[in-house]
Formats: sequence, structure tokens, C-alpha cells
Amino acid sequence: MVVYYNSFGLDFKSPFGAVVQQTPITFQFKAAPAATGVWLVIYADGQWQTPTKVALAAVAAQTYRGEFTPTQAGLYFYYFQITQAGQTFYYGCQDGGYGGTGVVYQARAAVQMYQLTVLDSVETPPQWYQQAIFYHIFVDRFANGNADGHVNAPKPNSFIYGTKQDRPLYVKDASGEVLRWDFYGGNLKGIMTKLDYLQELGVTALFLSPIFEAVSNHRYDTGDYLKLEPMLGSLADFDALLQEVHRRGMHLILDGVFNHVGANSRYFNLNHTYDGLGASESPHSPYYNWFNFTDFPAKYKSWWGVTDLPTVDKNNTDYQQFIYGPAGVIEQWTQRGVDGWRLDVADELPDFFIHGIRQRLDQYPQKVLIGEVWEDASHKIAYNQRRHYLAGGMLHAVMNYPLRQLILDVLQGKIDAQTWVRRLLTLKENYPRSTFQYNFNNLGTHDTKRILTILAGDYQHLALATQLLLTLPGVPCLYYGDEAGLTGDVDPDNRRFFPWENEDPQAMQLYRHAIQLRHERPWLATSAFQPFYFNNTCFGYLRYADAHHYSIFLLNVGTTAQRVLATELVAPAMSAQQLTLVQQCCPRELAPGSLQIIDN
Repeated sequence: MVVYYNSFGLDFKSPFGAVVQQTPITFQFKAAPAATGVWLVIYADGQWQTPTKVALAAVAAQTYRGEFTPTQAGLYFYYFQITQAGQTFYYGCQDGGYGGTGVVYQARAAVQMYQLTVLDSVETPPQWYQQAIFYHIFVDRFANGNADGHVNAPKPNSFIYGTKQDRPLYVKDASGEVLRWDFYGGNLKGIMTKLDYLQELGVTALFLSPIFEAVSNHRYDTGDYLKLEPMLGSLADFDALLQEVHRRGMHLILDGVFNHVGANSRYFNLNHTYDGLGASESPHSPYYNWFNFTDFPAKYKSWWGVTDLPTVDKNNTDYQQFIYGPAGVIEQWTQRGVDGWRLDVADELPDFFIHGIRQRLDQYPQKVLIGEVWEDASHKIAYNQRRHYLAGGMLHAVMNYPLRQLILDVLQGKIDAQTWVRRLLTLKENYPRSTFQYNFNNLGTHDTKRILTILAGDYQHLALATQLLLTLPGVPCLYYGDEAGLTGDVDPDNRRFFPWENEDPQAMQLYRHAIQLRHERPWLATSAFQPFYFNNTCFGYLRYADAHHYSIFLLNVGTTAQRVLATELVAPAMSAQQLTLVQQCCPRELAPGSLQIIDN
């Protein structure tokens, strides 16, 4: 008995990947010897008692074909049922939910099903975003633009470091709560003074950590959404920065933290910091119904149980209007000229809430909306609810943590080249095309260890990591200071001050080289992507725009030199024309820990 299906191949499923609802999809299955029956069994997400069963007709020797048309946006899951020689068995995807070739299951209850993503509409991110190279700035830790270096509006019950070289340190009480927030004094003027540096580096867009008034240095504990944090400067400073960014042809997006606020915010006011009644002070507060108290005022819902971050009820219509109504937060800052938003903990925001933000944002041309999601966002479940924020009309893209993990895993030898290709193609298959093509890619953020620390100071692996980040599909985003060789463990160590005039020259050279690869090939942003592999450590990918614009990237992540041959090439989803282009590059010698680029 031989049965075969490959969800990556157009010979087996066409069109590839995610589709818009009402799009007919052709499925083809191979079975030898001939089967007496082959069925496609497909379920709409959540409708587990009512599958659709499509009989596949024999169209050639040992080949069976049928068609299915999804009628609604969302997810579908499918497998095949085969009757052969009087026996019934099943064919599904490999354990873990990966696409590509599958495996035979003897029992229906054991079957792992393939995913089919169905969209309401196709997204088109702004043109500037498609071509962007982002730079993520943790504002307090980047640069102080005051001529004498003074810190704006120092906060009470906090401390300011004696030198910019001091390592971040939390002062906590016995329960782990921060007693004194620490600051270095980075501000908006500081960013302004470094725009020449950022442009010379090759950056075209900025992503700022939260800038609204707050108690902490990270400002994910918003105090007042309509006020700029005084430590960062004035509204005039913000407007001047925006104006200069745009004058240079650059763009700037903000971090929107709308799932929760600070306990000491205007809205909760636990420590009576603000005038007026906060929710924790009285049931008569205009903000009382924004929050869910289980025992007023001491017990309330908070983000992951962190009492300093009370969760806001997104079902509250007053809060909805406050965030994305005609005079709301999104409106007021977007009309000042910001080019988009990154939504913190997007999977904790209901779909309707993200949709409301997107509708408000769409009142302005060429704005982007990105969500923080750590997993494959195409099938994310949060609080027992499937999230549909990529189905159309909500997020343009998400932070691409799965790709980051794939880069780290293959460089550290945790997965082989074949696994890397399968998992990357699974992301390509699961995501809408525009999401996969324009996801927000990173090697590090304020929530992760520094990339050079993860790689244990291995500059050869750092070179490969940065080259992958800048040449794989997606919009690359650099975390401030990574290019300068900053190291650091998790928060707060990953938030050191930028080492101006003490940059690591080797790291700087590696990043500049990787960014140059991108700028020399502007068509990478929109070109097709097809990965392939040769053996456990040698793999690559084709970035194909047209016959005159394409590049082939070949990597050897192993510790020994390898000679790769055309006969060893495995390309699960590549057309014959593309396959020929790659085969013509072989045989080829690949040095250990290296990347070679073959341009047309």
C-alpha cells in the first residue's frame, strides 16, 4: 500500500495556502494499488459533528481528484479517508500540525488534520511598510538629546543611573513588586539627534516603545493615554520628531497598550495620583465599569495576575469609544501624523475591538496595524476563543516570533534543514499571503534575551542570523543596540542604554552588511519565496521577482564544509522553472557557517 499527498504541492492542492471564501479548491490524492474509495473529510472550525465529505473521483491511474469550496471565512481542518483491499484507513498531517507530506493513521481518533485558512478579504499593507526596515526603540534607553544631558521631569520615588554604562537593576520588595523604577533619561530629542545615524544604518521606519504618561520606565502601565510622558519631552518635541522623520521619507509607529492600564493611572487611581475619581476609589467613578472587580476595591482582574496592571473590559462601550471613537486615542494620535500602531498583547483584545481600531485607522491613508502574537497567529486560541484577526479588516501583520525561533533553532542545531523547510512552509501555507510576505520580523525585542547573548557571542552565527532576517520574507525590525553588540539576559538586562561611542565594530559591520543585502535587492520585499534543502545542514531559498530579478541563498549551518549536488536537492513546493534555476547552481562548495548568494 502506497498513499501520498503533499499540501505544499500545487499538484495536490490548488491554489496553495490561504484562500478567500467562495474560492474553489482542487484536491488530488495518490493511492497504489487502486483504492475502492477516497474521500476528503473536512470540518469548519468548531463544527466537529458535521463534516463535509467529498468523494474524490479517479482521474488517472492511482490518482483521485475532487473539489471543495469554503463558504465562510475562518479555519477548516481536513484529512483523507481511504478504502483499499477491504480496509479503511486515514491520511492526515504529521504530528504537530505541519503541512506537506502526511502519514497514515489506522484509527480515526488518532488523525492529525491539515489546516485550511479561509479569508474574508485580502489585505494590502501600505506600500511604505512593505519596503520598510524598522528600528525598535526603547525610548528611555536610546539617547538623551538635552545639550547638558539633564533628565526631563524626574519622577518621585525613582532613581536615575549614575552613568549610562550602569546595568539595569530592579529594586523590588519581598513580594516581587518594583519599589523604585529606574531611568536613564532617553527622550524624543535624543531620537531626533540620532536620525542621521539611523538613516546611514539603512533604517526607514521607527517603532517606539510606549510614549504615554506612566509610572514605569517601559510605560506598559499607561497612566493617561492622551498625555505624552513628560520625561520624554513635550508635545512640541513629538511633533518636531514626526515632522523631521517624514521630511526624511521615514515613518513612525506607536505601541498601543489597550488591554490594561496602570493601577496608578487616571482611570484606576489606586494611589490617588490624579485629580478626579478613579475606578478603585469609588463605584461612582466614570471609569468604574471599565474594570471587573471581584471584591471592591482590593480584588480585580489584572493582566496575568499582575495587580499593577488592571485589565480593562473591552466590552465596555465607553472604553471602546475612548480608544477608537471619533475623538478617541487612536484618532488623536493618528491625526498628529503617526503612521500606524503595534497592538500590545493583541490576542487578549477581542476581534471586534481590533476591528474597531482598524476602522478608525482606515480613515487615514497608508496606515499600518500590527499585533503582538507569539505563536502562529493563523490559528491562535486565547481565552477559549479562536482569533480571526488575520481574516481581513483587522491586523495587517503580526510580530513574527515563530520565524525568529526557526532562525535560532536551525543555527543552534536544534532542528535540521528538512525540518526548517517544513515548518517555514507550514507558516507560509497557514498565513494569508500578505501576512507571510509582510510579517513584522525580529531577532530580539524588549521581551527577549539579546541575540548576541542567545548565540553565546558567536559572530559567525550572528552574521547568518542577521542575513536571514534581512532576506527572508517579512518586514525586518532591528532591536535598538543589537547592531552595536549590546548583550543581556531577559528584562531588565536586555534594556541597557545604547553604548554610544563604544559600539562593537564587528557587530556593526555584520548588521550593515545584512542591511546592504536588502537595499541592493529592493524587490526582495515583494518577491516569491521558495525554500529547499540538500541534507541535514545545507538548505536555501529562492527569492524570485521575475526572470531578471531573483537571488538564490545557500546556507551551510554545519561545522564542516559540504559539497551540494543537484541530485540531492529537495524542493517541496517549487515550480519546474524555479527548480531549474536552483539546480544550475550545483554542484557547489559551501563552507561551514556560511551563506552564499547567487544573483541572476
